[in-house]
Amino acid sequence: MSINTLHKGDDDDDTEGFLTAIQDQVILTRNYKKYILKRADTDEMCRRCGKESETIQHIRAACEQLAPTEYVKRHDGLAKIIHQKLAEAAELLDDRSPYYKYTPACLLENENFKQYWNCSILTDKTITFN
Repeated sequence: MSINTLHKGDDDDDTEGFLTAIQDQVILTRNYKKYILKRADTDEMCRRCGKESETIQHIRAACEQLAPTEYVKRHDGLAKIIHQKLAEAAELLDDRSPYYKYTPACLLENENFKQYWNCSILTDKTITFN
C-alpha cells in the first residue's frame, strides 16, 4: 500500500483502517497477542501450519499451508494483468475486457509473437516449477 492510496480516499473507513493496521503490523496475530499484548497463555505458533510464529510476514508469504492456494491466487491475479497488457501490446487480443474479468488463454499467437500462460514447457533439464 502506498500513501497515494490513502490520499485518494477511495476506500471506506474500515478498509483504510485495516490496510493501515496491516502496514503498521498491529493485526491481532498470535505473535502480536503473545509479545505485544503480553498474554502469557497464548500460543504464538501459526494456527494453519503450526510450525512458525504467526506474524504478518508469515501469513503473507511463508506459511506452507497457504502457499499452494492463496499465494498462487495472489500471484496469478497480478500475472493476469501483466499477461493481458503484454497481449494487448503485441496485438494478440481482439477484445479488451476489464482486468478482473480477463481469463488468459494457454497460448496466444500471431505471426510475430507467442505468449504462453501456465503451460508446461519441455526443456533439456528438469525445472522444478516448470
